[in-house]
Amino acid sequence: MRGAKLFLEAAHRHGVTKAFGIIGGEAHAMRFDEVPGLDFYLTRHEFAAGIMADVCSRLDGKPYMCYSTFGPGVTNLATGVCSAALDRSPMLAVSAQVVRSERVFNQTHQCIDNVAVIGPMCKYARELDSVEEIPEVVTSALRAARAEVPGPAFISFPLDLMLAEIDDRQARKLLDNMGSTEPPPLPSPKKADLDWLVGEIQKAQRPIALGGNVLIREGACPELLAFLERYQIPLITTLASKGLIPEGHPLHIGTCNKYLDGILHFPVLDSVFKKCDLMLLIGYDFGEDVKPSQWKRNDFIRSISIGPNKNPMGEVFRPEREIIGSLKEALPILTEMAPQGRSLSDLASIVSLKQRKAAAGEQPIQSYPTIPVPAIIRTVRNQLGPDGILCSDIGLHKQYAGLFSATDHPNTFLCSNGAGTFGFGFPAAMGAKVVMPDRRVAVVCGDGGFHSTSQDLETAVRYNLPMVIVLLKDNSFGLIKYYQLTDKDNVYANSVDFGDVNFVKLARANGWDAHFVTSRPMLEQRMTEAFARNRPTLLELPIRYQYKFDAPS
Repeated sequence: MRGAKLFLEAAHRHGVTKAFGIIGGEAHAMRFDEVPGLDFYLTRHEFAAGIMADVCSRLDGKPYMCYSTFGPGVTNLATGVCSAALDRSPMLAVSAQVVRSERVFNQTHQCIDNVAVIGPMCKYARELDSVEEIPEVVTSALRAARAEVPGPAFISFPLDLMLAEIDDRQARKLLDNMGSTEPPPLPSPKKADLDWLVGEIQKAQRPIALGGNVLIREGACPELLAFLERYQIPLITTLASKGLIPEGHPLHIGTCNKYLDGILHFPVLDSVFKKCDLMLLIGYDFGEDVKPSQWKRNDFIRSISIGPNKNPMGEVFRPEREIIGSLKEALPILTEMAPQGRSLSDLASIVSLKQRKAAAGEQPIQSYPTIPVPAIIRTVRNQLGPDGILCSDIGLHKQYAGLFSATDHPNTFLCSNGAGTFGFGFPAAMGAKVVMPDRRVAVVCGDGGFHSTSQDLETAVRYNLPMVIVLLKDNSFGLIKYYQLTDKDNVYANSVDFGDVNFVKLARANGWDAHFVTSRPMLEQRMTEAFARNRPTLLELPIRYQYKFDAPS
């Protein structure tokens, strides 16, 4: 048995069923057709492969593989690895390396130090040294990737080891002796900590809970809802944790980010947090980009963290107290311990905030005759239905998508929240369709981010991944323009504006259905048709952002 087949067999036995990537000069050795049940998806760019594996791993909780060839293939893959690291996906990244006899970093053709480039972003990184160690290294990599907090693992695979032979009986013995990669059980919370926390909650006048994505990973959303209802604590989510509880629930305040005040023309953060005296951080992850500076609106607010892992932020963020333990175990205990239900003292402010959100973008603004972006987001979400998956690319539109897409179930809103990976949306949607083929999938993209990954339009057609791309077109990098206008009245056009592209023609040239859309009814009609036909469809919508928001009052 060759080393390449041994590697693929080891990965498949540990549950890897799909790999995404581009094979290079090692194609005679790494064929990806020797192990039934492990399918290879050829992408047009390694970045797309990395994001597809990232999203599949995030949705499924199981490891998926992204793969690249030597040198520039590794560097192209790096951004996908970064995305998996910061958005907590248990992904396996693999790259080829030149034969070991020629391995001189930065001197040999296409030879760089793969582990030094990729390793700092990974939970495990190793270059293989022998054929015999392949099953052990694959096991260690996947065990590390899946353990909480999940993240990518990386293996660099020299070409000579791909071609090296190992006796079949020895190979089978090594495979049969591989250990488990199942994540270890999360720690149980200490009763004394939970007793103390119940007392602190009871003393608080206006507690607020901030829920993180670890609740989704643990499958603890029902337990969270029961806890919130018993104590009558309102909930804020991050973009990564949308769908923890239905957004129409009376205790759901909404999604928090730093753009809220400007988008809603209202001091949202003050109205939510100014009277809050206890921030209960449930599964909080600093990387999800809701930071203490957003909730610290008074001198008396306290923060208590509860989750399966210790906070790793050092002096950057230190809650008053950390309670370590499985949330799926801790929340029901806390719910049972509640002495009495409490009345919610600040329901009026939550209702007011929800009314402002509901009104935003429903009336056209005379100076912006295109469809208002909030209305576009709501239309897309309605067309997807409650179980459909909405992916958002990076840009100013992501903030609107996070704010205005009503999300009632976990993992039905996906964005690159921790990494903020430009170009994430389209390959994310492809990954979502691969792992959940029966769900409706749509992606909201800006023209800037989309055109950085548009080369893979043909990939979606080749693998029959029907989705709807809603392309918001303003011929600029909208978020960068927003930043430039925060302290000046003009932008440096050379850094934010670019030329016109006919994306409808581009999509059609790659085998997609594609249409220009200029009204909300037309958007609804085209999306209905697209889902009925079950074909990849691109809808191009002209938009104009309102960059200079009124000062909140």
